[in-house]
Amino acid sequence: MKKKFLLYTILFSSLSLFNSCQDDLELTSNSVITSDSFWKTEDDAKAGVNGMYVNFRIQTQQNYYLLGGARSAEITGGVQSPLTLANYYNNNLTPQNIDVDWAGLYTVIHQANLVLKYVPKITFSSSTAKEQKRYIAQAYTMRALCYFIMARSWGGVPIVTEPTENTNQSQYIIPRNTIEETFTFIKSDIDQAIANFPDSNNNTTQLALPSVYALKADVNLWTAKQLNGGNADLNTALTAINAIPGTPTLQPNFKDVFAFDKKGNAEILFAVRYSLADLPSSASDNWNQFMFVGPSDFAPLTSAQATAVFGTLGTGSGNAGISRVQPDITRFNFASTDTRKAATYLTLYNGTIPVVTGLVKYNGTVDGAIRRFVSDIIIYRWADVLLMKAEIKNALGQDPTTEMNLVMKRADASASFTNDTQTANDDVILKERLKELAFEGKSWWDIVRFNRTNLVPSMAGKQVLFPISQNTINFNPKIVQNTGYTN
Repeated sequence: MKKKFLLYTILFSSLSLFNSCQDDLELTSNSVITSDSFWKTEDDAKAGVNGMYVNFRIQTQQNYYLLGGARSAEITGGVQSPLTLANYYNNNLTPQNIDVDWAGLYTVIHQANLVLKYVPKITFSSSTAKEQKRYIAQAYTMRALCYFIMARSWGGVPIVTEPTENTNQSQYIIPRNTIEETFTFIKSDIDQAIANFPDSNNNTTQLALPSVYALKADVNLWTAKQLNGGNADLNTALTAINAIPGTPTLQPNFKDVFAFDKKGNAEILFAVRYSLADLPSSASDNWNQFMFVGPSDFAPLTSAQATAVFGTLGTGSGNAGISRVQPDITRFNFASTDTRKAATYLTLYNGTIPVVTGLVKYNGTVDGAIRRFVSDIIIYRWADVLLMKAEIKNALGQDPTTEMNLVMKRADASASFTNDTQTANDDVILKERLKELAFEGKSWWDIVRFNRTNLVPSMAGKQVLFPISQNTINFNPKIVQNTGYTN
């Protein structure tokens, strides 16, 4: 059979995201594929779901970190110009200078909406019927995840449940839903996902029951603390964690969680796959390329000195492997015995003076003589869930010692947690999250959820919600800007 040129072929052809990506789909046209000619077969359904993951991966190349981590004071200026990244860590964002908006996430939602509209209408064989339910469950989960990212970043957003399939743009010019309506919708999608997953199989590069239960816990923990959900939402979150199937476990060594040759390890619930096979390489590296060290970043020291610390450096060409931002080493207080420090970042010194710090948690691998930043971007892992459980138990007046010691002692055998007051426990739990999950796109949302934005010096007098980009408002004049920003 001839190959079908899908609407999103340019995305599919460069990815090895799933071994099951199809290359034997029939050709209908060399132009745009419409719903009338697509969404007919099981292969169409599989390709449509793969397209949803591809679109989400694009959001994790940089935007996921800009929204979830960059404002938290864990980064500072690098050796080279930080460009617009400085607006994030200095918390100087405006509708005019913010270069991440919700359009990319709505692209993922559009793909999920296509799956939810058309996959239930496709006839699957009896032997693959459960895959149909899995695709539907994954689309509900992905849609909930994208709305959760947006709700934590911008507050209430327009809820769109139908794919954009025509040129009548007026039907998409709609106002924002309230934050309460947005979270009600998110929770409903999560419940629909859980009801549709056919089994507890955990493919760590696809959404599955373990990751949707982690998402449910995360969402309800947020609404418990930020939307007055109280004990009811806390108990829902705790129940979700206890319902996670399988046997996720902590890796014995913290560094192994992120190792290129240990992708999909037992600690991972859901990660976005990056691969050396992705082409072109310049477009497939993730955001860590801006936080590593390139050949021009270590003066006055020599390349040999830099390589002795960091290993093979970045390419130094274009924007790859260049220190535009770097970990702020004054932000963390790792104990000397804490193995997470060296597994998170390394600092090159000229005597006692720090020259440059490079993030090594997501430093990819060496391909020939070139470093490729193709570490998987982890969305949920077991240590994150254990720390959520500790936070939930503490908020409910329960003892979080078990969960805290599992995480703390994995990093440092001499560390231990002592149960104290809820306030004191929260301080320790937040500090552990900031160290354990550093640079994973979690720290900003953690600080907001704990109501501790005072930990970020540049947040004085600033708004917690992101500004909505001027481009977004120009496209949709029914969108009302967040309080504290002027268009």
